[in-house]
Amino acid sequence: KNLRKIMIKRDIKTVLLLLVGLVTSFTFVACDDDETDSNADPVVRYFRPTDANKADSMIVNLSLGQTVAMIGENLDNIVGIKFNDQEVALNPCYVTPTAIIFTTPVAIPGEVTNKLYFTCKNGKVVEYATETLLPEPSIDNVSKGYLKAGDVVTIKGNYFIPTEDTPIEITLPGGITVSPDASSTYTTLTFTVPEGITKSGSLSVESAFGITNWPYEIFAYSDLQESNVEGLLFDFDGKNGAMETANGWRPGYPADPSVELSGKACLFDNGGAELEGDLTGTWLEDNMTLNYWPSADDNILTRVPVSNIEDYAYQLEIFVENPWTAMCFAVQPTSLDVVSASNMQNQYYNKVSSYLYEPYISNPEFTTEGQWITLTMPLTEFTRTIEGKSSEGLSPSDLAGLTIRWAGAGSGDLTKVAKMQPKLYFDNVRLVKKKY
Repeated sequence: KNLRKIMIKRDIKTVLLLLVGLVTSFTFVACDDDETDSNADPVVRYFRPTDANKADSMIVNLSLGQTVAMIGENLDNIVGIKFNDQEVALNPCYVTPTAIIFTTPVAIPGEVTNKLYFTCKNGKVVEYATETLLPEPSIDNVSKGYLKAGDVVTIKGNYFIPTEDTPIEITLPGGITVSPDASSTYTTLTFTVPEGITKSGSLSVESAFGITNWPYEIFAYSDLQESNVEGLLFDFDGKNGAMETANGWRPGYPADPSVELSGKACLFDNGGAELEGDLTGTWLEDNMTLNYWPSADDNILTRVPVSNIEDYAYQLEIFVENPWTAMCFAVQPTSLDVVSASNMQNQYYNKVSSYLYEPYISNPEFTTEGQWITLTMPLTEFTRTIEGKSSEGLSPSDLAGLTIRWAGAGSGDLTKVAKMQPKLYFDNVRLVKKKY
């Protein structure tokens, strides 16, 4: 209810500074106390962006999660700041008598007062009025990359904030609009896919404060069934040029999943054997690994030429049937120099930059609850080795081969693994480009 009191503005207003000689840059003196009178009240003159390209503009009102430079006098008397009812993290190295740089909290305030509260060295609290602007919605993940009538889809992100006049609206491919379910929150939206989704395209979320798109194309279920999806590499059926199995020591094992998706899928089940106890150093490859080690002149990954990894992601569908209690599901792109059809070896696996999917860390009995979900893996997030160590990240030359495995410690502990019978399917491995 408090949020409804906020005056709705869609953009941060900026005003050009027209006064000749107004300071547009400043230098910080690191972490030293000044001789400012400790009883002098701080005075705020204006706020400005920290971006040097926007240094000639003022910020009139403050948004959540916004980094600003506050300009004024006696500012080094400030020892604490609250924005509404949320604490601001202050770095003393960014505090001087005439300027403070800080970032407003990203959390939605429980009580909106439209004020900054400055706690001073002498204990006095000084208030400064500023309208609170809420950001446009942000989308971090969509649980399904395809839309099937009757399925429940979860969108995770932030600032899914309805108002009395403007409820949250979700737009699906073909311009079909739906409303979130009643269980939705400021950070999670769920909705049921309606009938009539026949086109692939964009998904967007709109609030009173703006609109945002999920960067990747969402597919109609009919396109997924026919393997008519962008950047498809493996569908384990061999439809539309996608590979039925990979090539290397472990090509993957197509199987019929107990829950329908789009034909066969690759099954990781450790050959039906249970895992338990200390798995440190255990070599889990058979029935737990897919290797694609191509030659230079026989490479399906060249179907998707990548010049900038920031624009791309790997996607696949995943179905976890039995409880998952250990090990990471790792996707590992590899260059031809690392491993190829003419250089088959296993020394690369714990060194290359990988994406580690580890849902069991926060949910020790993780399953996908009888349904398929989509795993979206931006190439910029391939920043760890299979043992959980930091790596250098990817370059386009690393996208020649591909290994997918369920093994390695990741963030977990392999010394005391609870009894686990692995059973994980994945399907429709693809490399996709951002579109929105």
